[in-house]
Amino acid sequence: MPTPTLKQRLARIAPYFRTSRGGFAVALLAAATAAATEPLLPALLKTLLDKGFGSTRTFPLWMVPVAIIGLYVIRGVATFIAQYALAWAANRGVLALRDVMFARLLDAAPALFTRHSASSLTNTLVYEVQVGANALAQVLLVLVRDSLAIVALFSYLLWLNWKLTLLVALLGPAVALVMRVVSRRLDRLTRAHQAATDELAYVVEENVLAWRIVRLHGAAPVQSERFNRNSDRLRRLMVKSAAAAATSSPITQLIAAIALSGVVVVALWQSGASGPAVGGATATTVGGFAAFITGMLMLVAPLKHL
Repeated sequence: MPTPTLKQRLARIAPYFRTSRGGFAVALLAAATAAATEPLLPALLKTLLDKGFGSTRTFPLWMVPVAIIGLYVIRGVATFIAQYALAWAANRGVLALRDVMFARLLDAAPALFTRHSASSLTNTLVYEVQVGANALAQVLLVLVRDSLAIVALFSYLLWLNWKLTLLVALLGPAVALVMRVVSRRLDRLTRAHQAATDELAYVVEENVLAWRIVRLHGAAPVQSERFNRNSDRLRRLMVKSAAAAATSSPITQLIAAIALSGVVVVALWQSGASGPAVGGATATTVGGFAAFITGMLMLVAPLKHL
């Protein structure tokens, strides 16, 4: 049979998560609230630097901790609600999916048990369905939270300085290209890791169920070599996965550093130039520059997640 597309796979599992729609809605609403707080941090930094120092301060000092702590309280509460609601919804779906899978296992054709080992079926029913559902739920959360965070931060950067934002816009395609290459390699390694895990579990299962036969025929050295070979293959795959995942951070940091250097140069040039720059001012202010750099660096993480 041809491999089903992603849309077909989602359509097949959607009915099992239908009763969890309320949890998903709460999670997405909380994620949107958390994303809306993203540009508030650089905006607060701009206000503090431009209007908080010297005799030009226009607000009482007690408002500073109230604003900072309040911002992080709102973000923390929204993040907690999103993660809890998502876990609640995902696990309800997993419960329904597991029930149907186990019922199918009880009346499955004998060919199913000849094509798959008991450890493979057990791993699918107990482990893979949980990991798959949680991964799918996290993807939905990332799509909403980080997409809205990017829109909010990018809009704020445009309001601060549209010229500098054009330089920042180069971050998106570059980071997307790096993460696409890395994610494809991680996907291949994950599939190989899953197959290697099934094979290793099958070796353990055989030796547990047939321990008398193994000892009777003196097959312990052969089985030990077989186990070590599969275990070493799994180890190599895990090391490769760690190396592939670790590659993305320094490359994206280098891309961000290149963009940052260009932003600094242009901002320094604008600071001595006339005409509109930041927020309608005649030059890039210190607060505006700090807020812009902060917002730009905050864009990197959600871009990587997407």
